[in-house]
Amino acid sequence: MRPKEAVDMEFTDEQIRALLRDPARHPPSARHLGFELIDFSVDEGWAEVAFTPRPEFANPAGMVQGGFVCAMLDDAMGVTASISQRFAILVPTLQISVSYLRPTPVSPVIGRGEVLRMGGSTAHLQGSLRLPDGTLLATASASAVLRPFPK
Repeated sequence: MRPKEAVDMEFTDEQIRALLRDPARHPPSARHLGFELIDFSVDEGWAEVAFTPRPEFANPAGMVQGGFVCAMLDDAMGVTASISQRFAILVPTLQISVSYLRPTPVSPVIGRGEVLRMGGSTAHLQGSLRLPDGTLLATASASAVLRPFPK
């Protein structure tokens, strides 16, 4: 379901790809995390993105500090929700829960977001962070409020 205010605004898959492949159009937080679109499916409600952690994300053990891992998962889930509604909405996070399964190295990682349920005013999302070889690093679930995407 889409907010009534956003009915007049709809991006095609090609426009979504062009928007998300242009780092100059990414929010500063996504640029800081090294966000890069891999692929998505509007119909199936998922998106995959790559992140390139910066050296300054490292904790004393030399791994990515957990707050940055959470931020990557939050970004993957949020962009997935927006893509699933063709950027008619953005989704400020109401609640997020992260499970850290393995240390995240300061190297490229893959984030996957999925829409579990899109309601009239909230979205329920899940995400995962993996190494390029498929090793699972962290998972998350979140709820978010639906807001019209700024014009």
